[in-house]
Amino acid sequence: MTWNRFKKICADIDALLDKIGTILIFLGGSLFTLAVFTQVMLRYVFKAPLFGIEEFAVLIAIWVYFIGAAYATKLDSHIQGDLAERLFREVRHKAVVKTITWCLSLGACLLFIYHGSKYCIWVYAAGEKTPGLWWPRIYSISSIFFGAVFMIIYSTANIVKYLAEAVKGSNRDQNNERG
Repeated sequence: MTWNRFKKICADIDALLDKIGTILIFLGGSLFTLAVFTQVMLRYVFKAPLFGIEEFAVLIAIWVYFIGAAYATKLDSHIQGDLAERLFREVRHKAVVKTITWCLSLGACLLFIYHGSKYCIWVYAAGEKTPGLWWPRIYSISSIFFGAVFMIIYSTANIVKYLAEAVKGSNRDQNNERG
């Protein structure tokens, strides 16, 4: 398999994951909103709450949160105080800072997946259930593991992207010095 073919396959998988993630975030957000609205209407307007809807809403919200975290990692759009944009003028320097930042983020994600997977295994082995509907808690807790997996993949992709920018920037700087 050639390098270009590999890049094309990765780009196709990324595009598919992008579509799936977008759809899941939209559907999850809509379902969560509908569940909360329904419970508010039933509880406060009709005085007849629906048992278990809170657990359903929490399950959906947790999955939307971790899918959203993975998606924000992919887009490099987490909330950040990016001082590098103001301190450095050259693209290369900004890319070096971004590479270091993403390496630290990758380290945090690796710790997150380590502890998250240990917790998932413990919850699964313990057979914990939710208090109201008695659903297995692994349904919601597994979102931690899947979110961390995709955050690691996208953090690694961001490291590669910014490292390439840093290297290209240094090549441009050397070419400018010669010319």
